[in-house]
Amino acid sequence: MTSIILPAVVPSPDVLSEEEEQLQQSSRLSPLTLTGKKRFRFSIPSSASSSRSSSGASLLETPPTLILPRSPKKARLSNDEVTAGIGKTAALLSSMLPLEPSSSTLLSMVPEDVVGHVLGFLGSLGDRYSLQCTSRQFRRLSNSEDLLTPMKLGGHQDSGKGSIFQDDDTIDSAVAKVSIFARAGNLEALYMLGMIKTYCQPDVEGGILILKRAATDGFVRAHYTLGLVLRDSHPDEAALHMQLAAQQEYLPALQELLPNRDMKLKYGELSADQLRPYLDPIGLNRLLGRHYINSTVLRELNTSHCWNPLCGRWAFKAQMVPPSFTEASFHMDLRVSRMKMCSRCCRAKYCSKLCQVHDWRSGRHKTECQFL
Repeated sequence: MTSIILPAVVPSPDVLSEEEEQLQQSSRLSPLTLTGKKRFRFSIPSSASSSRSSSGASLLETPPTLILPRSPKKARLSNDEVTAGIGKTAALLSSMLPLEPSSSTLLSMVPEDVVGHVLGFLGSLGDRYSLQCTSRQFRRLSNSEDLLTPMKLGGHQDSGKGSIFQDDDTIDSAVAKVSIFARAGNLEALYMLGMIKTYCQPDVEGGILILKRAATDGFVRAHYTLGLVLRDSHPDEAALHMQLAAQQEYLPALQELLPNRDMKLKYGELSADQLRPYLDPIGLNRLLGRHYINSTVLRELNTSHCWNPLCGRWAFKAQMVPPSFTEASFHMDLRVSRMKMCSRCCRAKYCSKLCQVHDWRSGRHKTECQFL
């Protein structure tokens, strides 16, 4: 192998300097045009160079091999040097860490119940998380009843952003999350916990009792839900809860009790956007829907799921006990509920008039009804 060192920049073969002509004649190579700041080495086989003529016409028949310059080897550090570097890094990091937080003198002068009442105006889960990251004292106060009771857990009504439930939550993790707020007396948390136990767990009676607790404490949505769930198993009690919700001018309860003509005279043509706030939080509905889809027992039985995609409720069509549950732990009479069927297509079934009217006014079922 013959190794040749070429300069960084070689001019065109038409104009050559004297040194380049001597280099060309000595190596019997035709000039190559190179650009760049580094020097490159070309390695050409000796057999190929010996067979070339002096004119260099067959220079490029066998392409040369480009060998890049090697980078200098870095010196390896000894074990002592590595240990010393680690010690210096640890000392630098320890000097950058904050000092031990000291209790605020100003906060110690204010009674804790007053501080808790002021912090109770932080109404979102994001505000609570920010409060927990502030100091240890605020983290302890973030778990007080004054802050947990008025907390809003549903998130954005359309996207579900800021909801206590996430898309990867299971039934057990959802119960663990919402139980912290339910023990503090948060009515929305009590309602969510009652819905999960009623629709997703065998403890149906326990879920009904939690919903009754939320209704007794003044959560009107719980009255309306009990009126729907108990309307076939306990019709008198269901009618009482629906009447209590209607007395508070709760719109979905009035839809169930008043004729369509009276509702139109009183409220006009309600749009889907006006009815959307009365549906359950989207995070809760997605949780109920995932449980219904993933439960093989429910899908094998004669069940009906609400046709409204924004609703997660379902019900049994007949009193049938699943083989995986016993009579003592699973009361089927609380799960049986009639669905409202679309009179035009006789396919779509809804858990309430609210879901039926919302699905039609939104245009979704109005478009598909003629094809069903």
